[in-house]
Amino acid sequence: MSRALEALREALSRRPEEIAQAKRSGSKVVGYYCCYAPVELIHALGLIPIRLGWGGNDELAEDGIPYITNIQCPFVRQSIGVFKSGKNPYAEQTDLVAIAAVCLQEYRMTEVLRIYFKKQTLTLSVPKNFYLPEGREFFVKELAWFTGELEKFSGNTLDGGKLKDSIQLFSDIRAAVAKLYGLLAEESSPVTWREVFEAIQAGFYLEPVLYLGILKDWIQEIEQSPRPDPVATRRGSQVRVVLAGSILAPGDTKVLDVLDAQGVTVVADDTCAGQRTFADLTIQEPTLQGIAEGYLNKVPCAAQLYPFRETDKRLQNLFRLVEEHRADAVVYHTIRFCDPYTFRYEENKDIFDEKGIPFLQVHTDYGKADVGQLATRIGALAEIVKQKKKTRAEGVGV
Repeated sequence: MSRALEALREALSRRPEEIAQAKRSGSKVVGYYCCYAPVELIHALGLIPIRLGWGGNDELAEDGIPYITNIQCPFVRQSIGVFKSGKNPYAEQTDLVAIAAVCLQEYRMTEVLRIYFKKQTLTLSVPKNFYLPEGREFFVKELAWFTGELEKFSGNTLDGGKLKDSIQLFSDIRAAVAKLYGLLAEESSPVTWREVFEAIQAGFYLEPVLYLGILKDWIQEIEQSPRPDPVATRRGSQVRVVLAGSILAPGDTKVLDVLDAQGVTVVADDTCAGQRTFADLTIQEPTLQGIAEGYLNKVPCAAQLYPFRETDKRLQNLFRLVEEHRADAVVYHTIRFCDPYTFRYEENKDIFDEKGIPFLQVHTDYGKADVGQLATRIGALAEIVKQKKKTRAEGVGV
């Protein structure tokens, strides 16, 4: 295992106590949901930003049912269940819960946390017509209001110099993560997707300067180490897929474990807790206008719709990932009741079918009852890909 990855894990083990110590010294913690939440603003105001949200635990998801029913997103239900349990150090040490309201079910969750768990909450509205001038003007005004509320909460006034420093810090973090992620496109990649995915999610919790230092150490470690043998890499990665769709929150490894067991290698992802935390997110100037443009220009989620297929940046990004990472197929993971991604499945599948790229939807929740079914369907995809590669190698067909 990489020394840097070990350092990330060790830093994570210390982080809850570090936050507790900071709170004893007067610091406040803002737990935020969604990768549209402007972490730069939170950090620049002297607050501790922690991205919240957990998955994969069906019991905790069941604990959320009394508050939002069992026909709503298991990610949201588990997030509520985590607060109800009172055992998660990040949830317990959160002084304010902020959400960028892209997903309406998460918006509902903040109401539950405020009403039933007495959490102070703050909602940032993200425009659906973000591609229009009116939508962008609205978002700048929302950011101004959001900043004002954070100023009241923190007792600090936003300082232009500190905002510039925070923007640069998170820009450097995204650049380092993007560099690690880009290594996955190499045929003899020195890292695995699961390692990079773990590193991305470690950044949800760690102090940003420390986190950036570990990422830089990892990149240096890779640059100074010999690359794996390309032939051995090809032999061990017969089926390469891009994993897209609903959030894969920390702790939610069911689909990943099934993919591994079926010999399917994830080489890239299009998920909001993975690649889309940094994809095309560039802030050109240290102003609210600059932040608004940066976040609205990023690769969007399915809840943020482009009106025309030809200009849909999410689809363009997905095709780019398939091409650059030489993926054989797309596995489109949707969690139950995740309407934005579930409703886009048929449309997306038709588009990929037109291009001859296998596109498999796996629709699941946090229970274990469907693991066998998932294995069967993913195994069938793997066999289709292997057969296509065999046919191509024999010079028959496409």
